[in-house]
Amino acid sequence: MPPKKPLAAAPAKISAQELQGILGFAKGLTRAAGTLAMSYFGRASPTLRFDHDLVTEADLAVQDFIRNEVRQNYPDHQFLGEEGDDVPQDRSGPLWVVDPVDGTASFCVGLPVWGVSIALFLGERPLLGTVFLPVTGELYSGVAGGPAQLNDRPIRVRNEPIDDESLLLTYSRFHSDFATSFPGKIRSLGSTAAHMVYVARGAASGAVLGNVHVWDVAAGAVILEAAGGMLRDLDGKKVSLAESLTGERIGRILLASGRNQHEDIAGSIRRR
Repeated sequence: MPPKKPLAAAPAKISAQELQGILGFAKGLTRAAGTLAMSYFGRASPTLRFDHDLVTEADLAVQDFIRNEVRQNYPDHQFLGEEGDDVPQDRSGPLWVVDPVDGTASFCVGLPVWGVSIALFLGERPLLGTVFLPVTGELYSGVAGGPAQLNDRPIRVRNEPIDDESLLLTYSRFHSDFATSFPGKIRSLGSTAAHMVYVARGAASGAVLGNVHVWDVAAGAVILEAAGGMLRDLDGKKVSLAESLTGERIGRILLASGRNQHEDIAGSIRRR
């Protein structure tokens, strides 16, 4: 008889009161990390990582700062960052997922659209997310089930039908990969996290996300859904972020949008 597989550990539980405390910690941490990143803004020197993404001394310093703060305040929590952390094998408990500088190319040349992205998973479920855009001073936050906020004020996605005034945000190679009949404006601003929170606040109708890792989208996904939006692939299928906690790229093109807009936006783009 083959040996029995060990039972998976039951997910830890966090009370509503504990969650509010952790959210407050995460918001303060994200702001502090953004302040640290600003000390490198426009003067960091990028190099290529093994996976061809850019990394700077700022990415490393900010991630070290975030990791140390998490370990001091929540020593039993796990940590997964963009910059070379080992992937935790036991992901049944709280797990922080961090992109220290999302939008590194813009950051290096002094362009304003970049940010710090921090999410907390519990039992492989995204529980809360914070995104701070330091240049504009915008702190976005959300918890699973809502609410979503910008600088402590509620935000909601745009759900009106798309038209020639609608804005679609995309990744940089979008026009090489897709043809589109989207009726409105199409822009690439350089930060996946920023694109997602711009959809969450109703500034954009949608954001097409390509070639991303879990740390690029985890915080934004929580904020987006808390604001009434959704993250799906172009076929409308749900995205399991837990499956990407291995650090591998998410192998699908994703669309962040309002729930009433996904079908129309997805239908307006097709692969070349």
